[in-house]
Amino acid sequence: LAGLRHPDGLARVDPGKLLRGTLRPYQQAGMQWLYLLTRLRLGACLADDMGLGKTIQVLSLLLVLKAEPGHTRKQCLVVAPASLLANWAAEIARFSPNLKAVVAHPSAMPAEQLKSDCAETLADADLVITSYGSLARVPRLASTPWRLVILDEAQAIKNPAAQQTKAVKALKADTRIALTGTPIENRLGDLWSIFDFLNPGLLGSSKQFSGFVKNLAERPQNPYGPLRDLVRPYILRRLKTDKSIIADLPDKTEVKTFCPLSRKQAALYQQAVDDLSQQLE
Repeated sequence: LAGLRHPDGLARVDPGKLLRGTLRPYQQAGMQWLYLLTRLRLGACLADDMGLGKTIQVLSLLLVLKAEPGHTRKQCLVVAPASLLANWAAEIARFSPNLKAVVAHPSAMPAEQLKSDCAETLADADLVITSYGSLARVPRLASTPWRLVILDEAQAIKNPAAQQTKAVKALKADTRIALTGTPIENRLGDLWSIFDFLNPGLLGSSKQFSGFVKNLAERPQNPYGPLRDLVRPYILRRLKTDKSIIADLPDKTEVKTFCPLSRKQAALYQQAVDDLSQQLE
């Protein structure tokens, strides 16, 4: 538990020359933390701010697992929004070309091949990458026992009743990892749904969790402290604003750019406003 709560002090694991890049100290600590949880077969939520390199930490972990002595080859699966599939492929080519990755999605593979038994195509891969929408449409993904299932933008499963959430939670995996910069997007129930995927039962059923949270809200001081203590070993969050994490990142610069309407656009806009005003009157 001490190691999970303070990953900086964990035993160092290193992908070495297999990683075509250099991990920052906080990324090294994050990878060590993920490795410990993976070895313990516990689910992990890496909730670093956007831009702190969650992807490279996961790729480093996969390289370490692949290089382990006595490694028995068992594939890993990444599930991400369709818009990020190309980004995953590019990051793998850049940082970890030793990982054999296959994108199981209509944008990279014929739809007929995906619907049929695509076992031969996926068999040689270390890592299979697919989208949330493709899970239910590719039977092979649901039936495969995975070494690791990694969810990118894991807030996509915040709604327990959604079909894609049910498809994700039905996956068979030794260990599960969620990547998200917003583990709580709208309400605490979002966190419950992610943890129901990572470590089922840790936060009880949805009904039990709702009652637990309601009781916490009535506490006079530090109301959600017990919930933080409960999830802290399984969630790691670092912020870009924390100078102890990353000191050489410049502050965000905002530039306002005004885009005025053309004369024709302005005339059409005014006509629409006038028409609507007449209808309302």
